[in-house]
Amino acid sequence: MTAAGLIEVVATLKRHLKVAPVPIDPFQMILWENIGYLIDDARRRVLFDAFEAAVGLDPKAIAAADEAVLLPVAKRGGMRPETRVERWRTIARIITERCGGDLDAGLRALPTAKARSLLKMFPVIGDPGADKILLLSGIAARPCLESNGLRSLARLGFFKEQGSYTASYRAGIEVLVSQGRPDGVWLADAHLLLREHGKTLCKRGVPLCVACPLEPACPKAPVSAL
Repeated sequence: MTAAGLIEVVATLKRHLKVAPVPIDPFQMILWENIGYLIDDARRRVLFDAFEAAVGLDPKAIAAADEAVLLPVAKRGGMRPETRVERWRTIARIITERCGGDLDAGLRALPTAKARSLLKMFPVIGDPGADKILLLSGIAARPCLESNGLRSLARLGFFKEQGSYTASYRAGIEVLVSQGRPDGVWLADAHLLLREHGKTLCKRGVPLCVACPLEPACPKAPVSAL
């Protein structure tokens, strides 16, 4: 597919898919990722809202919260709730110690490379997660993909899946860089819409090709769907 092809794919998905709102504040995004274990987006939203109601979305509130408040919320998020509570306290401690309690301001005061390194200090945040936080918060236009979006790009023929996830991820990012747009709004749309496409239509097990708006241009669509 050509550069216009990728841009048209994202535009088509934007016309057909609805993406549920997600946090765009850096601290809230980190908390969102750490709110539960192997849960879907709907469940994650329920737990995130329950945390906000019980504790509040403030690092100082987390640091001051009693175990009796945090643990019941953590237990609703799946296995190893004690580990989850410790991660929440770690998040609060890093923000307090490194950013004076304001992660967004702390990140914006740093060069992008150092902001990225700071984000990777937080639980479960690796390179893709750090880039996503920088992108969705509007701090830096970092191209990034989630696993569902990466799978969608590969099935659509934008790159050939490699022998490892890391290599495939690099190939997917190169597609965004070379065939997409460099502005943050487009990259954020691409990230969220490709993820939604992979999660709801281009599923890992049984993709719903007949219902997919990209089916006519997809090389992986079954012959019967063409």
